[in-house]
Amino acid sequence: MMSDSSDTGKIADADWVEWLVAFNDLSRGFIEDAAIDPLYGDDPRRQSAMLAIAARAFTLFRSALTLLQQGEQLGFRILVRGIVECAMHMEAACSRPEYLQILLDDDKASRISRGKAFQKIAVNLTEEANRRLQQFVMGDGTKLQSLNLGDFSKGSDFPRYHHIYREISADAEHVTWTSLCRHPQELADRIHLEIDPELTDFEIFDTISIMALAGMTCVKHLRESLGVTQNEVAFSALGHRYIELYRSGIREFRDSDDEN
Repeated sequence: MMSDSSDTGKIADADWVEWLVAFNDLSRGFIEDAAIDPLYGDDPRRQSAMLAIAARAFTLFRSALTLLQQGEQLGFRILVRGIVECAMHMEAACSRPEYLQILLDDDKASRISRGKAFQKIAVNLTEEANRRLQQFVMGDGTKLQSLNLGDFSKGSDFPRYHHIYREISADAEHVTWTSLCRHPQELADRIHLEIDPELTDFEIFDTISIMALAGMTCVKHLRESLGVTQNEVAFSALGHRYIELYRSGIREFRDSDDEN
C-alpha cells in the first residue's frame, strides 16, 4: 500500500516529466489489489479485456517515458500513439455494450484476411492442409463487424484523442510525406538528414499532455469498473496537478502567440 501523504507532496510540485515518472511509479498501485483477484461481475470477458488494455497501456507508458528521458523525441511520440489507442479502447469497453463483440469480430476478420494472403503464397501445402486453410478463410457465413476507432470517438468525453491519434499516425507513426519531411534539416551549406528529429515545443507539450491524460483515463475507467477506492488521494492529486500543468502550458503558448 502506498503512502498518500508522501506521494501527494511530490506530485504537487512536479513538472511534466516528474508527473509522468510519478504516474508510472504509482499506476499499478491504483488497481493492483483488484487486478490480482478481480470481481468480474456479469461480464468476465469484458473485464478481462479491460485489465489487458490497462496492462498494455502501462507497458507502453513505461517505454515511452524511457525514450523521452533519453531525448529520443520521435520514438517517444510514436509510442504515445499506442497509449492513446488504449485509452480509446478503454472508454469504449466501459461505455459500449457491443465493444467486446466488435473486438472479437475484428480480430477474426483480420485472421481470415491474413489467411487469404497466406493462401496466395502457400504453394507447397498438403491437400489436407490446403482444405483446412480454405475452410478457415471461407468462414461460417457470419457478417463480421470491423473495428473503427473513429466510431469510438463519437460521443466520447475526449474527442481530442482521435484527433491526436490521427495526427501522430500521419506525422510520425506511418511513412507519409509529412513524416518524411521531418528528417531533412536545411543548413546554410547543405541538407542534413536527421535520424531522430526534434519535435517542436508545442508538439512536445501536446504529446506529453495527451500521454498523461490517456494514462489517467485508463486507470480511472478501470478503477470505476472494478470498484476500487484505495489510494484515492494520490490519484486525485495526479489529476489536479495534470489540470494545473495543462492550463499553464496552454497559457504560455497563447501568450507566445500574442507576442508574435
